Amino acid sequence: MAGAPRKKMVGRYEVGWTIGHGSFGKVKFAVDADMGVPVTMKVLDKTTILNQRMLQQVAAPPSPSLDPSTLSSSH
Repeated sequence: MAGAPRKKMVGRYEVGWTIGHGSFGKVKFAVDADMGVPVTMKVLDKTTILNQRMLQQVAAPPSPSLDPSTLSSSH
């Protein structure tokens, strides 16, 4: 008898299935466990990023316009 599948957590996000993939990684469906809000999560391949010398591009802080806490539901 198998138990319930374990939930994969990354920080406060419950990671689900793969939505798509590309040269640098995958895009996953996830849910913010605190708020219950569905989100997408880009999972980058560390080796590819380092080999392509793209660390500065992916290590930059996210744009404030993309920060979910600044978005209003009145849009």
